[in-house]
Amino acid sequence: MKKNLQSCFAFLLTLSLLISSMPLAWAEEAAPADDKWMIGDPDNPVTLTVFINFSWYSTESFTGIIPEEITRRTGIKLEPIRAVDNNQLGVMIASGELPDLVFTSKLLDTLSDPSVSYAYNELIDEYGVDWDVDNSHIVNAKAFSSDDNYYFLHSHAATDEDWANTTAVPMVATMVYRHDMYEELGSPEVKNADDLENLLMMVKEKWPEITPLVFSVDSWYLNPLKTWNNCSLQYFDVDENGQCQIVAKSEAFYNYLKYANRLYQKGLIKAECFSWDTAAARTAICSNTAFANIGSTQYGPGYYSAILEEHPEADLREMMPLSDYKLNESDLGWAGTFITKNNQYPEESIRFMQFLFSEEGQKLSQWGREGIEYTIGENGLPVFSEEWTKSVDENTNAEIYNPWFYFGGSKILEAEARCAVEPDTYIASNNAIRESYHNEPWYAYAAPKESDGDYKVIYDKMVDFAKTNGQAKVIVSATDEEFEKNYASFISQLDSIGVDELAEFMTPRLQEAMELFGASYN
Repeated sequence: MKKNLQSCFAFLLTLSLLISSMPLAWAEEAAPADDKWMIGDPDNPVTLTVFINFSWYSTESFTGIIPEEITRRTGIKLEPIRAVDNNQLGVMIASGELPDLVFTSKLLDTLSDPSVSYAYNELIDEYGVDWDVDNSHIVNAKAFSSDDNYYFLHSHAATDEDWANTTAVPMVATMVYRHDMYEELGSPEVKNADDLENLLMMVKEKWPEITPLVFSVDSWYLNPLKTWNNCSLQYFDVDENGQCQIVAKSEAFYNYLKYANRLYQKGLIKAECFSWDTAAARTAICSNTAFANIGSTQYGPGYYSAILEEHPEADLREMMPLSDYKLNESDLGWAGTFITKNNQYPEESIRFMQFLFSEEGQKLSQWGREGIEYTIGENGLPVFSEEWTKSVDENTNAEIYNPWFYFGGSKILEAEARCAVEPDTYIASNNAIRESYHNEPWYAYAAPKESDGDYKVIYDKMVDFAKTNGQAKVIVSATDEEFEKNYASFISQLDSIGVDELAEFMTPRLQEAMELFGASYN
């Protein structure tokens, strides 16, 4: 009997040692059996079709390490349908032929309708989902709803308080320049917009074949020049009496246009840039034909790394803010995921959205698996694995990991991932840009929606005209006299669109929105 007991004990001990020595991968495969985020069955997952209303989206299938891990953790699988053009979603809504989910930054108010989509708050209540949604998310989403429900949550929403608790930098317009060339010029002082103009003149004189400053019009345009000339990046402003003002008709906007025109008349910027996209501006830097480019904090030095193949001495840096004026943005978030009335799995869908908006879900969908794709460094930023970093360098990250299904994506995590791989030379400028950043969400909250009819039409016309062709014609004026003539025409065109009537309509809306967000115009 004693011998049998000893044999049994020896067998159990051996078995326990074998189990404890099994590969970590085995343990990971077995772990999700009682995971709190398990919604379906990983072996027979619930499949949800999702329409992605972005024709540029880089993936066409829910495959790769991250989406497969999401399915393993939740029992949910997604089948994406990528938009062909900007009109497709509107046609689908009108025909009632919507898939289970819709991920979009357009037609938010049209989709926020009880006949089209399920309300998040009603699904949470109906199925007893333990999801305490932050009130700021609810407020932002209700801006697009005609009733007291919210039908989506914005991804990539962040407040000033969120930015105060990270060392990363928001994705905003910035200027990247050749620091090695700057040093060759004697490192002149650049503290304001006039100093920048002097620097660009020095570049032009020393290197006539180099364009001092390039930019594109498909994204960031000339936004830093606005801020550095104390001009708001918004389309509306509110005076001390709470009255809405059209920024494009303001003195500050005139000063910005005048400054940009001065750069043009001196040959520091070129008219051809008004037809460029971001790729063209990037090419100018990488081919060593430009000194500086207006891009974004989204694009670190790695974005321009091709220049190092021919010019290894190139040292790209980010320009420090050249004004105390706040870098003001109006941001409610980026896009939302709607659970349509065609969806046969509303409970599974709302629980899945809860997972994607959780910290765990956000980090998995954007950074990968903790302990495998990344660990957290002493500075609080992710430290990515060699495999992840190699995939980024070789442009295979999307194919291997597929971190593109971030329907609950975090702007903070996205920024931290960017900053984690930037050189120390970017720390000071990133900190300065972050500290000058100020979100004014009430402007986006109050902006005209489709339900506002003619006011939405006026708003869209104003934005389209003021952002691109309208100001371009003024900036490329050949003389001061021509500038004044073109500026007068610019204002006349804005008036003909009906912007003053729009400002009158917006005044009470902005007052109400500012009160909602606790902002003051006094």
